[in-house]
Amino acid sequence: MSRDALTGVTLTPTRTTAALLVLLALLGAVGAAAAVPDARIAIDGVDASSSEPAVGERTALNVTVSNSGGSPAAADVTSVRLLDAGGDDGDDPRDEATAVGALSAGDATDVVLWTRFDEPGEHRITVEVVAEQEATGGDGDGGTVTVTRDVVVDVQPAEVALDVRTRALSPQDLRSDDEDQSGGGIGVGGIEGVFGGGGGGLQSAEDDEAEPVQSADSPVAVTVVNTGTSTADRVGLTAVGTPVGASDGGDDGDSGTEPTVEAGPFVVEDVAPGEERRVVIDLGPLDERSDVAVTAAFRSELDAPAGAGANRTATATLRYPLREGAPTVTDATVERTGDGEVVVDANLGNAGTGEIEGVVVSVAGADGVAPTPDGREYFVGGVGAGDFVAFDLRTAANASVADSVPIRIAYTERGVRYTETATVALPESSDGGAGGTGAVGTLGALGIVGIVGVAGVAVAGSVIRRRDV
Repeated sequence: MSRDALTGVTLTPTRTTAALLVLLALLGAVGAAAAVPDARIAIDGVDASSSEPAVGERTALNVTVSNSGGSPAAADVTSVRLLDAGGDDGDDPRDEATAVGALSAGDATDVVLWTRFDEPGEHRITVEVVAEQEATGGDGDGGTVTVTRDVVVDVQPAEVALDVRTRALSPQDLRSDDEDQSGGGIGVGGIEGVFGGGGGGLQSAEDDEAEPVQSADSPVAVTVVNTGTSTADRVGLTAVGTPVGASDGGDDGDSGTEPTVEAGPFVVEDVAPGEERRVVIDLGPLDERSDVAVTAAFRSELDAPAGAGANRTATATLRYPLREGAPTVTDATVERTGDGEVVVDANLGNAGTGEIEGVVVSVAGADGVAPTPDGREYFVGGVGAGDFVAFDLRTAANASVADSVPIRIAYTERGVRYTETATVALPESSDGGAGGTGAVGTLGALGIVGIVGVAGVAVAGSVIRRRDV
């Protein structure tokens, strides 16, 4: 310790004082190097268009950039870039927006950047914003401001899937929008394309949409739904039909029968995830009921880099033409007459949901049973859904050979003629070969009770029926 000779004040130089002076000098240097920029640029948010995008899915990130209200300087945002986190500065950005615009104090703007991911899992990416701040004061140069923000995106495995749904229509269901809308069916306005033209004069989706659709032989409504996470493009529809029951002919399931219809391909628009396309295809003239397979061939965006063609498919099947009527023979009474004839007295009921027309019943030929001669068939006419009409037929039957009588039912539904066969049991013969009666139901589980609530009602052993013709 020493004393100043002039003032008499005791001076106490210590190491603490020296250290404090050094620290103050360092803080001053650091403060000068890390000065807060006048433009307070910030990344307020990064929102992805999908919270869990899939591999290969094009994903948008909405970046919100702001200049704080307390900022004393405006700034010109020159670029917003999307980078892989931890990548080299020389790496190409995933996406970049340039010349975004100027932000005054308190202003904000949104910038959309796009990217996609090739692998599933968590991916860390960096959003970088570069801005040039306006000069304040007399220094002349405002300087550059760069801010970054990391975002983690959880990428899901890609799923490529189409769902094909089909609905059989009748030619009457397809009408132009100018026609009476009270007639039921579907309007062309709900369909994005009509394809085909097997003689019906249909136009494709590429034709003038102002022209009305004229007609179709065998229209089918097809809905293609993308239930996956990747866009299905180059979607093409084809339809192939085989006769009903043809696949039952061989042990290997291949009957070798020629297709009843081959239509397409019909090209529809690309289908994005969650979207659907609805079109009508015309199978053309079809004179035989067929099992029709409608196949959508397509490819995904994931296939595009490899240059692959339409190598994915989805298939739906339907039976065409559409049938809603269900003719059935009920409440049949079979009697033998004294001259050896057999009389069948029964109801022809319609257990379906659609009307059948031009119904004609007759006895089909079989061993021991004589067919109905030409011109002797019983014309029933039209039978509405849930309705019935009585009929009677006569034939000769040999009880020693036959135990049932086949009833042929010919009818028209939606412009197509069908023929079905039902059977009624013959009554047991008496010793004299005459007499005896029997009653039996046919065609499925309706049995002898008829159509409940609508058809025949059994009362005291007799059958009450309506006879219209």
